[in-house]
Amino acid sequence: MKLSKFLELSEAWDPKDYAANKRDVKKLEMKCNKAVKLLQEIAKDFKKMHGGAPVSHDVLWNTFKDFEDVARNASAKFGGWFGYLKHDDDYIK
Repeated sequence: MKLSKFLELSEAWDPKDYAANKRDVKKLEMKCNKAVKLLQEIAKDFKKMHGGAPVSHDVLWNTFKDFEDVARNASAKFGGWFGYLKHDDDYIK
């Protein structure tokens, strides 16, 4: 592909072409918050179910930490995206 054709294609792209309704964004944010809360509860339930998942038991402790990491990573990803949307309204109608 020629450079001029590539530049023409990249200039034609507009974020507003892919914008979502404000209401839909809010609904999705609420679902994501529920998902994060559920993931946090799952980590707590795992720990409780396995007698505290003691540090001395590597498999239980590491699995518990993996569950916590999933919840923390989801919170960071979702929070980052919705935070971005609140400051850059190109993706919201």
